[in-house]
Amino acid sequence: MGSAAATAQEAPQTTQQSGRSSDGRVLEEIIVTTRKREESLQDVPMAITAFTEKDLEDAGIERIEDIALLTPGFNMAPLFGGSGQTPVIRGMMTTIGEPNVGFFVDGVYQSSRATMEALIENVARVEIAKGPQSALYGRNTFGGAVNYITKDPSNNFEGFFEGTLGSDERRDFKGSISGPLIRDKVFFSAGAVHHERDGYFKNDLTGSGLDSRNTEVYHGTLEAFLTDTFGITARIAFENTNDGDEPLQFVTNNAQLFNPLPFPAPPTNQLFVGKMPGFESGFAVTPGETDRENLTTSFTMDWDVGPYTLTAITGFNSLDLHTAIDDDYQARQIHFETTDVDQEEFSQEIRLSSSGDGRFRWMLGGYYYHLDADTRIDDRFVGDAGPLMLAVLGPFQSLISDTEEETDSIAAFGQVDLDITSALTFSFAGRYTHEEKDVTAVDTDPIAGISNPPFVDSLSFDNFTPRLSLDYHLTDENLLYFSAARAVKVGGFNVVTAAGQILPEERSFDPERSWHYELGSKTSWFGGRLTANLNGFLIKWNDQIVRALGQTFAVLNINAGKTTSKGIELEVAARPLPGLDIRGGFAYTDAEYDDFDFTTLLLAGITDTQLAGTQLQYAPSYMANGTVQYRRPLMGEIDIMGRADIAYQSKQNAVQTGDAFTADAILLNLRAGFEMGQHALIFWVDNLTDEESAANGVFITNPGRRFDFAAGAAGLGPATGFEAFGGLALSRAPRSWGVTLRSRF
Repeated sequence: MGSAAATAQEAPQTTQQSGRSSDGRVLEEIIVTTRKREESLQDVPMAITAFTEKDLEDAGIERIEDIALLTPGFNMAPLFGGSGQTPVIRGMMTTIGEPNVGFFVDGVYQSSRATMEALIENVARVEIAKGPQSALYGRNTFGGAVNYITKDPSNNFEGFFEGTLGSDERRDFKGSISGPLIRDKVFFSAGAVHHERDGYFKNDLTGSGLDSRNTEVYHGTLEAFLTDTFGITARIAFENTNDGDEPLQFVTNNAQLFNPLPFPAPPTNQLFVGKMPGFESGFAVTPGETDRENLTTSFTMDWDVGPYTLTAITGFNSLDLHTAIDDDYQARQIHFETTDVDQEEFSQEIRLSSSGDGRFRWMLGGYYYHLDADTRIDDRFVGDAGPLMLAVLGPFQSLISDTEEETDSIAAFGQVDLDITSALTFSFAGRYTHEEKDVTAVDTDPIAGISNPPFVDSLSFDNFTPRLSLDYHLTDENLLYFSAARAVKVGGFNVVTAAGQILPEERSFDPERSWHYELGSKTSWFGGRLTANLNGFLIKWNDQIVRALGQTFAVLNINAGKTTSKGIELEVAARPLPGLDIRGGFAYTDAEYDDFDFTTLLLAGITDTQLAGTQLQYAPSYMANGTVQYRRPLMGEIDIMGRADIAYQSKQNAVQTGDAFTADAILLNLRAGFEMGQHALIFWVDNLTDEESAANGVFITNPGRRFDFAAGAAGLGPATGFEAFGGLALSRAPRSWGVTLRSRF
């Protein structure tokens, strides 16, 4: 797990390695680059949580979920496990279309979440900007942005090694080296990461581990200052992952409905309501896998031209992904799904900015992005189940979907800041974007041997997204601010369907739009020994993309939802004694539909389809976190360190109706050990109380129930009720423990 509020800046290298501050009583300042320039966190008029390299190290942060647990208002919903991570900031949930939260590494947009897991060892800082960042970052920052800033190479030869051994045969090794090729001119760094563990859970079908993990990452950086005013940086990272299955099971239905079908069927339990369980056993599946190769590169140029700075950032990413899932999640041979993705993306940003001096500051920029993605989803009933489903329910019960997508986006953006007085500053940022999408899609029934005609279409979108803010310094240590921002997330296509049920006018959906208002304060007290940042927000979300039934009862994505999200967030940090850090956060989020006619419920025979007043999925109403860390000299150069991190999330709706949910959860992690100069030995326990609630839940079609219904209708088995959607629960990682040895040289 991670640090809480962004209130501790990296100390100088010599003190950071030992964990001792140059001033044991004052919280160090943290510098962020969320607005594409260096600023003190406490002077930025927006809600930002940041984690420095020292924070990541002290807390043993490994994944973005660890960071989210200790960031108020930020939730990572691991739909279907790690392969379906859904980031949610301030209740802005989406499981449809592109994500609402954008991820960036050194300013380069990442459509794949793979890099988020791969670069922790080489990260200098992580910044979570809450609220829309469309004005400066553009696409898919509708709810916020997560920025990873990697470490620069060193001008001195140095190295790093870390090894971890833990329960469930965990074996992690990290190492890097950095130094000058030409002193004061050219520098390099290179490193590698290996992560491996057996499964937390057992696959009863094979007797071996279910959710094994194996990842290797290689990364390198080359930096050169060709003159005193001109520098370039090239970065590359390659990740190779080979994972096993996710700990997923369908829950047993516990509620009845009347028969919605035009022919007789028994009204046996057809859906699940209530608290979704977290399973510890009972997993029995044909082994699947997730194989992923992800290449990320960037090239950055900075050139100081008098009082101006010209910055160019070029990015190229390549993803090759293969997944295979026994998605009936049973020992029976019923259904299997494979997905293959071949994706490339290129981006280019150029911006010119004034110096940070003077009452008036400005920045102008241009941006281009291209995405090329080919996806094949083979979703079929296997063995004798395939012909039976075809005979009873007709074609396209098994489906192969081939989709080719291209996206081109071009934008111009800028920002101006004006100091109206020495205490009052007005800021305005805006971005104009033109985006084009092209798609070619073909649906095939591999059992019947028939295909739909190819669907070929193009869409274009134009939008302007402004952001304005006013900030007022009551004193040098106390800031008040107000901001208003408009966000737009582009629309897309309704592509994959069973047979040709989607009408031509239903083949696309429009952009989503929102206005976001925030009022906040950032304060420092007792000479910098306590900071407290408080904000309240209001979001009006219109044209929300939701699921609904089309004119021929096909399930579509349409613009039919309206939502209001409002709440408060608080982050505090205190250093009451040298070596003692206390941090905490709290968030209350009320994210409810104002209007959503969920006509898909008609498939289950439910006629009351209006969901106004229902909390959105994966948007817990309450989140809280706390950290206590104490470091003190033990003897000579040896320090002793202890740390406790606790995080709380209230229940989360697992289905749009709110009838099924995952329970409240409290996670407690402990770390303790010894540090001697540049070496450390740390003992740790994650999920100390062995919290067993489900990590997440999602409602999808259950192939096993569909097969049983078809078999009963054919007289080949007992008659069962029709089930439109089944509840799929993801089990939480159990308690784990281990030891980490870290050394720098």
